[in-house]
Amino acid sequence: MATIQCSNPECKTINSLQNLVCEKCETPLLKRYLRPLGDWVKSLEVGQLIDERYLLINHQVILDAKPGIPPEFSEDIPEKIRKYLRLFPYRLHLPQIYTYYSPSTEDHGSEIALLEYGTIPLQESGEPCHPELLPPLTQIWTQTQDNPLRQLNWLWQITKLWQPLEGQQMVSSLLDTSLIRVNAGMVQLLDFRQDEHNFHNVKELGKLWLSLIEGSSPLIVDYLQSLCDYLQRGKIPHPDYLLTYFDSALTYCGQWYNKKYQIFTLTDSGPTRNHNEDACYPEAGELKELSPEEPNFTIVCDGVGGQDAGEVASQLAIDTLVEQIPQLPAFSQTRNSQQGLQDLAEAINFTNDRISERNDAENRHDRQRMGTTLVLSLVHDHEVYLANVGDSRIYLITPQSCHQVTTDDDLASREVRLGYLFYRDAIKYPNAGALVQALGMSNANSLHPNITRLITDDDCIFLLCSDGLSDYDRVDQYWPLEIAPILSHEKDLPTAGKELINVANDKNGHDNVTISLLYCQIELASVKQTPLLMGDVEAVLESVKEETQPITEPSDDLPSDLQPTEPFPYKEEITDGNKTNFLLIFSILGILVLILGLGIYGILKLLLPPSPPISLPSPSPSLTPRPSAESSSPQPGEFIQLTQVLSLSQTAQGTEPYLDLPVDTVLQILPSEDPEKAIKVKICQIASESSSEISSTKELEGKEVWMITPNSSSSTYQTYKGEVSGGCVKLAP
Repeated sequence: MATIQCSNPECKTINSLQNLVCEKCETPLLKRYLRPLGDWVKSLEVGQLIDERYLLINHQVILDAKPGIPPEFSEDIPEKIRKYLRLFPYRLHLPQIYTYYSPSTEDHGSEIALLEYGTIPLQESGEPCHPELLPPLTQIWTQTQDNPLRQLNWLWQITKLWQPLEGQQMVSSLLDTSLIRVNAGMVQLLDFRQDEHNFHNVKELGKLWLSLIEGSSPLIVDYLQSLCDYLQRGKIPHPDYLLTYFDSALTYCGQWYNKKYQIFTLTDSGPTRNHNEDACYPEAGELKELSPEEPNFTIVCDGVGGQDAGEVASQLAIDTLVEQIPQLPAFSQTRNSQQGLQDLAEAINFTNDRISERNDAENRHDRQRMGTTLVLSLVHDHEVYLANVGDSRIYLITPQSCHQVTTDDDLASREVRLGYLFYRDAIKYPNAGALVQALGMSNANSLHPNITRLITDDDCIFLLCSDGLSDYDRVDQYWPLEIAPILSHEKDLPTAGKELINVANDKNGHDNVTISLLYCQIELASVKQTPLLMGDVEAVLESVKEETQPITEPSDDLPSDLQPTEPFPYKEEITDGNKTNFLLIFSILGILVLILGLGIYGILKLLLPPSPPISLPSPSPSLTPRPSAESSSPQPGEFIQLTQVLSLSQTAQGTEPYLDLPVDTVLQILPSEDPEKAIKVKICQIASESSSEISSTKELEGKEVWMITPNSSSSTYQTYKGEVSGGCVKLAP
């Protein structure tokens, strides 16, 4: 009989796999169903226990029978595995490495490599609902004809994944229908497929999506047919443009739905603290019914700092945001939804500076400075805007799944994003939870708030909480018992909120705890709706064309939060004993890395031929005051030809430079959020006559990269009117 070990370290009782809670300590059993990476399990028998831990359910599904024990990992990380780590910020949609190591007993002849997908749909027996963990989009598509918003939402999510996957040469994964799976309203990839070339274009999505037309909702079928036609004809040649078509379509369809929202917040100092440094909005203990016609939001802050400073910072953050958010223009008039992300970031930056100025005015330095974490959810029409700074979290709960939406701003997450450590390995280190940013510690120039938005297309709950609840996997353990019953109308928000506080105090108890529950109820109105047509979308696009340009969501700009910031030494770490200050260790390591880097740089300067000097701008938030644009700047769609050797970058911040491109290289200008800092370009063709080093860049033709504007005056390029290749096409007017 299949068994599973209780994850409670003080229990570890062996339970039947049919149990929902431990038969001894009543801790909910964590059932982590995983998928093998590669074909190493093909020679194994179903039912076999691999390395005395991993139960082979079938050749596509493996269960971790000891989920309370940290997985093992190899020290060496191959490049093919490192790509999973770099895509860690997108784990809401993309698989992550659960374990990767060579076992001591070679009963299968290779490394054990397993992928995890967060929470997957389970039957009442605790077994997966689907034989490959998640069902294919093509299978579920026809079952959602009565929810056109969900169908558009799925395609919108796929489009948002284009650029991050293209950056890792795996965008062809989005063109393989066998890999595109869904988990309720969430698109999740089963695995990645390595690109065979660099010339994939969004027009390929048009051909792929044609197969979905027959099963589409009658309310959007004509629009999707036109959209596929536009894509195949090259009228929508870039994912940024495609997103604007979806944004307008989603706004139009969102009007067909009735919406109801409720918020309940609660906070407690916890059993071991004599005062509460957390804060929340709306006021704790009151159930608030929201009007869908107005922007409604909820906030949780966890103050950090000495003495009473933490609670001052958290409350100051709440007061400032409550004052600023209702004034944001994006939520008081019809505008491009992307503008809401920028406006919200500016409000957070303003809040940061107000706390920082308070620190300066009170002459607070280093450990004396006060700060706070932040999680915020804002509902506007069919969208929920989500923001976080620090390690407080937001979870999205549906009847069968619980997704951690936010990524912690701590050392563990940063090491994973940089490709240095596996996440479940990184969190084992005692300083893993040290924060790399929080509100108020310095001015907004060094702050990188994580902001994104999701589409609400069915009933769901957003849980915002401080780490007093989220630590030790308590949300993963208790959401089916304490939160999911809300969605089946078996429990109300105040009851669930109080029970979550009890879980935090009884099972953790090491910190203050604050929760906010945002309950979204969405259903298609019963009145007859007018089907969506391409003309409706183009009318909306035309109305906002002069007001705002397509911009990339801050959370989609992968390197923006990977700056070399030091962890804050005053953030308390969760260990069994007193905490150690690791600031000195990291300072020494930073100096050693700097010395090593300078040595390598000096050797390269001696060995490589000289190139024109460049000066990359220092990393800063994308939402800072901008100089006025020069009239001579190239416009999106235009082609330019380099007149000087120029260095391009893989990121808008200039943090991942490419090799220098030679004179006569042809580039196409693409839409950019901030062309005064960096201009996105597509490499159309690279000059054939060049040195052997530069010739290696021919494989970059067709890639989308960044031209750092301060490094490229108008003298470095000229307008190009000739023929182009590399997948470059003229943009639609």
